[in-house]
Amino acid sequence: MTESATERKRALRSVLIAQRARLSPEERAAKSQLVARRLLELPLLAGVRTVALYAPLGTEVDALEIARGAGAMRCVYPRTVPGARRLAFARCAPRELVRGGLGTREPPLDAPELDPAEIQAVVVPGIGFSLDGYRLGRGGGYYDATLREMPSALRLGIAFDVQLLPEVPFEPHDARLDAVVTESRTLTFPRDRR
Repeated sequence: MTESATERKRALRSVLIAQRARLSPEERAAKSQLVARRLLELPLLAGVRTVALYAPLGTEVDALEIARGAGAMRCVYPRTVPGARRLAFARCAPRELVRGGLGTREPPLDAPELDPAEIQAVVVPGIGFSLDGYRLGRGGGYYDATLREMPSALRLGIAFDVQLLPEVPFEPHDARLDAVVTESRTLTFPRDRR
């Protein structure tokens, strides 16, 4: 990636984080509930037994709202893998999540890890999302590397409307999503999931 692309991503992250931060805590909570409801109504999720969620960092959409309405779906959460730039997923209750190495809340070390093949859908956070299915993440590449190893899992981005853009800078290693869900929109992007 050229330095200009790196700078463009960094500048875009700053703008989008500032826009998201302008939402009040009450607005974020209400919009997170709407996002969760819209996501759980997605036809793509029909038959999904295990979904990977995340605990929100800062002003992100609260994916834990999805866990509250997941019904029979088993919810798992990511944790960083020491010495690797990828995520592992383990099952625990949201209240059991602990502070991880990157400042995120993740399953405790004694929570049993799942085989990634058991996970049919992964809900991914992002700073920004494009109208053609790409996401601008935090910059660590953890989700992109992990999703490469899970080609058949659904990739579902959740965001507030203020995080949607006509396009975001992306590179060949960036994972394209199957859907992006906001409080008012659901965008789907057909993909060969083999």
